Amino acid sequence: MEKKTEKANPKSIIVTEEEKKGDKTLNQPTPEKSLSAGPDEKLQTTKMPKLSINTSQARGEIKLLKHIIAKNGWKEVNGTKGDVIWSGIPTYEDFTLANEIFINRVPGMRYMAQKKVSGQFLNLFRSYFPTQFDFFPRTFLLPEDHSALEAEFQKDNKKLFIAKPTDGSQGEGIYLMRSMKDLPAVKFGASRGYVVQEYIDKPLIIDNKKFDLRVYVLISSVKPLIAFINKEGLARFCTEDYEAPNSQNIREAYRHLTNYSLNKISDKYVYTEEIQEINDGSKRTFCSLWKSIEKAGYSKDIIWDNIKDLVRKLLIGFTPFIHYEYNASFGGKGTAKCFHLLGVDVLIDENLKPWLLEINNTPSLCIEHDLEVGKVGPVSPVDLYVKTFAVEDSILLSRKKKETQLKLEEYRSYEKVYNGNEAKIAGMQVIEKILDVYAKLCGYKFAERLSSSRFIKLATVPVIRDAQIQKQDLDILFAKMIANTGSKQMDFLSFITAIELLVQKVSNPSATAKSEKWFDLFAAFVDTVQASFK
Repeated sequence: MEKKTEKANPKSIIVTEEEKKGDKTLNQPTPEKSLSAGPDEKLQTTKMPKLSINTSQARGEIKLLKHIIAKNGWKEVNGTKGDVIWSGIPTYEDFTLANEIFINRVPGMRYMAQKKVSGQFLNLFRSYFPTQFDFFPRTFLLPEDHSALEAEFQKDNKKLFIAKPTDGSQGEGIYLMRSMKDLPAVKFGASRGYVVQEYIDKPLIIDNKKFDLRVYVLISSVKPLIAFINKEGLARFCTEDYEAPNSQNIREAYRHLTNYSLNKISDKYVYTEEIQEINDGSKRTFCSLWKSIEKAGYSKDIIWDNIKDLVRKLLIGFTPFIHYEYNASFGGKGTAKCFHLLGVDVLIDENLKPWLLEINNTPSLCIEHDLEVGKVGPVSPVDLYVKTFAVEDSILLSRKKKETQLKLEEYRSYEKVYNGNEAKIAGMQVIEKILDVYAKLCGYKFAERLSSSRFIKLATVPVIRDAQIQKQDLDILFAKMIANTGSKQMDFLSFITAIELLVQKVSNPSATAKSEKWFDLFAAFVDTVQASFK
């Protein structure tokens, strides 16, 4: 297949006269050098289409959208009009116009990106494919994994973990833990759970400081699933020099936590307007960071290739679920005009290995730097530069025909990272098959939950029937799976656990759980069950 490349063509990042008249805060100086090159510093002139952008659902990104609209001579509209609807509402799931207008939302993505749900899925993937899904820290979900985490602390009291509330954002409620006592038990109430991950204590250090990366990943098509990674992004630095955690510094958030929302209120935060060259800013562009990394003697190409590999595996894991949620919204039709810009946060360790920290369903697209808490500050040229690329090019790329997207290896500031069904992980199809059985038991309506009356239809499967597992046994298993979930129906993760328990009942009990032998039995059982529902 012929591959195509369309290089970036960033127009002036300096705001237009129309913008200056409309909003004086956008009249900020921007380094002229940044205007001459895109993320790869190779430009070609392409004709810009005239688009109308619906901003009625926009929130924090409204100033960025207005800048992009004015910059390109596009039109801002509201209501139900426009070529593209851009929503900044995290819970936005209105797809009634998706067959007519492009919408920057993919159904169900807010669940996939939710800390607890993504943690559950990633733990599941690693339990089956440990060598492929080794790109995220060991993760415990509280309160469910409370006993397992407590046992981990008892086994090794020198281990350090970082706890994040499942409903938190912008660095709120994050704690470093050496024992269960470090996080008050009251915080594990029904209203708030925690994701607890092993702390990466040997991060790559640049300018004596720890940092993380906000990587922008665009799902430009769902069926087939096509994704691109933006060559620009943000490096967010701690504001205190790094020291390995110890009893004296474990509570020093500015030393250990890279969250911008925390560090921006530090009196040591360094605000910069430099975009291309090496600088000491607390928030930097990738093109600036790569120069600092290479100056320190590291390979930016190795880091970037490793990041792309992480994103690719992440998408391979989530593709079946993205398709399922898409089908739940559109009844299996592949005509909806959906795309989604994700913020993937990664930390690089001293071996240049990237570790997944978090997936952001609605990454911040604000372009102001807040000089004071609660007070909107000036436009940050760094944010404006990076986020203009991420948003503007996501709109242009996602509107291209799927056939064209499949052929493109690059487009402006984006680089292909996932192309339909080309990327595979051996054995991963078993997850797709279980999801197919789950969907069929739901009655081809792609419901997100499975009722007891439908679950017990498994009793008709010959391998289950031959094991003398009857409907009442399945009813008991169903009740066990939904206990403590707060629901009367079974979600997909609980369904997988139920399938695992059924495998233990009908297969060789000598096979160690999650061993290679066990997985072969598991895969064979799933094949048999799936065949029974064709």
